[in-house]
Amino acid sequence: MNINFYLSFNRVQGYKHIYVNLFSALMHAVVFGNVTAIIQRMYSRRSLYHSKWRDLKDFLTLHQIPKELKQRMQDYFQTMWSLNHGIDIHEALKEFPEELRGDVSMHLHREILQLPIFEAASQGCLKLLSLHIRANFCAPGEYLIHKGDALSYIYYICNGSMEVVQDDMVVAILGKGDLVGSDINLHLQHNSSNGPSGDNRGGTGCIDMVIKSSSDVRALTYCDLKCVHMQGLVDVLRLYPEYQQQFANDIQHDLTFNVREGYEAE
Repeated sequence: MNINFYLSFNRVQGYKHIYVNLFSALMHAVVFGNVTAIIQRMYSRRSLYHSKWRDLKDFLTLHQIPKELKQRMQDYFQTMWSLNHGIDIHEALKEFPEELRGDVSMHLHREILQLPIFEAASQGCLKLLSLHIRANFCAPGEYLIHKGDALSYIYYICNGSMEVVQDDMVVAILGKGDLVGSDINLHLQHNSSNGPSGDNRGGTGCIDMVIKSSSDVRALTYCDLKCVHMQGLVDVLRLYPEYQQQFANDIQHDLTFNVREGYEAE
């Protein structure tokens, strides 16, 4: 009887040993498989970086880009890569439906969409508006806006500091949380003069509206920016007339610095 008991006990222990070994082997495969996949992705991303870096260097050599301009391009490339790891957000999202792209864009740009100026906007309005917001980056000494440039964006400074220059004099210092750009009154007036749809007889509509900058805006430090496309903004506001006029009034007060040409004379 004792012999049968020991045989049965050894058999159970043997099964346990087999199960433990199988489980250990499975966990080993899962863990090391994941680690291997992570390492492969890291090398793949690094390989892409080196490939693009070589392409950039070949371009600079082929076209004999001046040293100063060459350095600016290289610095920009390396900084942008460190920020987004070579992932183009718009390329990544373009295969998804607009509804889903809108939800993702609202998440990506939630910092600017939470500003007081957008409090009265409906969710539908914010979702459409988020599709017209882009992230941007500006290195120290780089110009965001030159005097006389056509103003296409309203800029929100997420991080960093910038200076506004008029006639070689610094007239304002901008920092985190500041808005710089133009109000939209002239856009709205232009739309009204061309009819409710914003289209004139020539079919060009708001495209003819050109607003120029009165100032230079230059980065003092590395700056992260959110850029709201002006024409896209006006097109969205046209769909929400109940919010349009409130935004038009609020933006005049919420802009830290209005660089629209002629604004100071009004």
